[in-house]
Amino acid sequence: MIRSCRIPAVLNRVCDESVPSALLVTFEGEILGESTAFPHHKDASSFGTLVADIASDYQRAGEDYASIDGNQNINPGQEPQSKSHMQCLIIEMDSGCIGVSACAGVDCFVIAVAKPQTPMGLLKGRLLSLASFVQESMSTLAETS
Repeated sequence: MIRSCRIPAVLNRVCDESVPSALLVTFEGEILGESTAFPHHKDASSFGTLVADIASDYQRAGEDYASIDGNQNINPGQEPQSKSHMQCLIIEMDSGCIGVSACAGVDCFVIAVAKPQTPMGLLKGRLLSLASFVQESMSTLAETS
């Protein structure tokens, strides 16, 4: 389990000169935590809400696609972690990239802001590993609520 006071330290693990900031937000866009190096946006809550809204739309589109896709790779006896096929969403802009990864089962997104020259594979790898860590750490909270 992650204590709320440790969320910034966990998010700082993916931050460096190429990925200067990270956020943890709910699917509704409420900020659960932000890296201590979040210099780009003075209003992190508005930024988190906007990105979570965009990612939720893509996730819903993935769920719609999953319902018509008959080739879901689900092992017998196991339930899928998420109905959506979306693991990672990277939005490329002139000023940099925004990466979003959903934490299945705990209803939150990990968001990372990267500089324009950052390799997308690096951003994706960091997002997926952080999302996996957050998912495992918060799954005990999801089970008890």
